[in-house]
Amino acid sequence: MFFRLALALLLYASPRQLEDAFVGQKAPELKPDKTWINSAPLTLEQLRGKVVLIEFWAWDCPFCAEAIPHIGEFHEKYAKSGLVVLGIHTPRFDYEKDIPKVKEAVANKGIKFPVVIDNDYEMWTDYACAAWPSVYVVDQDGVIQLSHSGTGRYDDIEQVIQKLLNKNRAK
Repeated sequence: MFFRLALALLLYASPRQLEDAFVGQKAPELKPDKTWINSAPLTLEQLRGKVVLIEFWAWDCPFCAEAIPHIGEFHEKYAKSGLVVLGIHTPRFDYEKDIPKVKEAVANKGIKFPVVIDNDYEMWTDYACAAWPSVYVVDQDGVIQLSHSGTGRYDDIEQVIQKLLNKNRAK
């Protein structure tokens, strides 16, 4: 279902319509059999009850380099309140598939949150990504509440995170 919707939207929708179309959809599961950095393998099922921010990025992408500090700030600011930030490293070019280079980039960029390596584009395809970086905010029930491709919209992302975390506190 998710893939068919994504294909139809890629063919006929504007970028903003494409982003909004994923809101309300169940988030595709992560792949715990991949290489993970900064964490043991995780699944969204394990993270039920938490707010999850997923960022697709590549280590040599200039737009990703612009976004990473903002994503890191969300991790630092909200991890203790129940936000889990996950990076999904999906290479733009073959040389970005080098796992030691990805690990080096994670260290050099000061990334403290879990990163999973998606060299075969499985998760990229599952999430119907079209650009680096792409961000998804997933609620406590595993449903996408925000989807954004490219840089920017950091205030919108933070507002969704705060709303979902406040929902947890109210329970």
